[in-house]
Amino acid sequence: MPTFDLVSEVDMQEVRNAVDQANREAATRFDFKNTDSAIELGETELVLRSSTEDRLRALYQVLQEKLVKRQVSLKAFEAAKIEEAQKGTARQKV
Repeated sequence: MPTFDLVSEVDMQEVRNAVDQANREAATRFDFKNTDSAIELGETELVLRSSTEDRLRALYQVLQEKLVKRQVSLKAFEAAKIEEAQKGTARQKV
């Protein structure tokens, strides 16, 4: 009887493209204007920054939409708790 080994790997090129698209959309959308919203891609994590928790949640939703369009499973990402950052801004690690 054959056995199956499942390997779950995330295509980092697709993640990078999704982050770039989400950053571009955040830069052009009216509701993100003057919020300094951005997504930074690290080696093993994504860091989302914005002026308020509400805008941070909206930024995370934009990122999820871009990841789904690029067929990257959202199960590969685990969002940490939203934390306070400098000057009253919000930050979240994924």
